[in-house]
Amino acid sequence: MASYQVVCITKPNADSTYEHITQIGYDDDGTVYLIPASTVIKRIEANDKEFYVKAAGETVYLIVYERDDKKFIKTKPDDTKKDNLLKLRQCNPAK
Repeated sequence: MASYQVVCITKPNADSTYEHITQIGYDDDGTVYLIPASTVIKRIEANDKEFYVKAAGETVYLIVYERDDKKFIKTKPDDTKKDNLLKLRQCNPAK
């Protein structure tokens, strides 16, 4: 299974702590690709791809979780209470 490092995220309001992630940007051999969160969810659930972030020198993988019948992505819990995914920079929109 292929694994990709997530390097950025997109939310409707970058400063909001309440809005969900709509896209991630992942690195594949030096090129950053933006894909919708819905695609990430499908790929994780199909065991097709793994996505991860680097946090404090550790590799932390993304998981799918469900709340109020909606699916979201976040990182697996680790030593921090905060989601490592939300600490990433905002992706630059494609020109």
